[in-house]
Amino acid sequence: MVVLPILSSLAMIFIMIIPGIFFRKRNILTVEQNGAVNSIVVNLTWPCLVIDAMQIEFSVQTLKDTGYILIACRGGGAVLLLFGNTGFIGIPVIKALYGTEALFFAAIVEFINDILLFTVGVLLIQMSADADPRINLKELVSPGLVGVIIGLVLFLMDFRLPSVLGGSIEMIGNATTPLTMFSIGFQLGGIRLKEILNDWQVYAVLFVKLLIVPCIALMMIRLWAGEFTLLEKVLVLSFAMPVASVSAIFSQQYKGEAAFATKSVLLSTVLSLATIPVFAILLEL
Repeated sequence: MVVLPILSSLAMIFIMIIPGIFFRKRNILTVEQNGAVNSIVVNLTWPCLVIDAMQIEFSVQTLKDTGYILIACRGGGAVLLLFGNTGFIGIPVIKALYGTEALFFAAIVEFINDILLFTVGVLLIQMSADADPRINLKELVSPGLVGVIIGLVLFLMDFRLPSVLGGSIEMIGNATTPLTMFSIGFQLGGIRLKEILNDWQVYAVLFVKLLIVPCIALMMIRLWAGEFTLLEKVLVLSFAMPVASVSAIFSQQYKGEAAFATKSVLLSTVLSLATIPVFAILLEL
């Protein structure tokens, strides 16, 4: 009974990848034009989605849950969460599975992940490339991060946006999932499988990221919480997300292993189509 709704929800969201693949294969859209789609998502629809998700009634319990997420990600799982695509893939998947209610928790996880990516993640890539380790605070202030901060402030103030403004933000935010899935499909459409499938090191990394990491997270959270409430489900699935696409961008920027990072991002996205449903089902058993 539980398996079918999960598979159905995931199938609906991953079917949205197909148009992007078709557009890439048929050369209907250029790489530059797809970049414009990404820019719309990053700078407009994604922040709106996060703000709308946080337009919920303030409660002490929700505030405690937020603190719990901070402890879980910083304490037991900060390293495991690094380079996970908790935004572009994580938020749409969690919304499809658990509805708008779960988006608040997903937004907090993404908030923490962004901070880790733009600080610890950048430092790790710089050190691997023998570059001078430094953090650019300007890069830390991304539109998504600003969206989370605005949403949190409105939540803490227990303030609801006027219906006209709030409705507009909701409609814009709803475009995030189809646009994101289209963009992912477009990237997958340009994959040359021979270049990826021959690199065994990529498989080793993805085995850890897509299977070992979420298994550890699942067991740790089960021991800590005792049962999987909505909050725990969001946390576990966040750990199960594929490699974050920004890791490839950082690797190019800091002269790291850009080719390896790109392979990991693309192949992990493909394989996550199989692994995410497995963990979603395990959480319901």
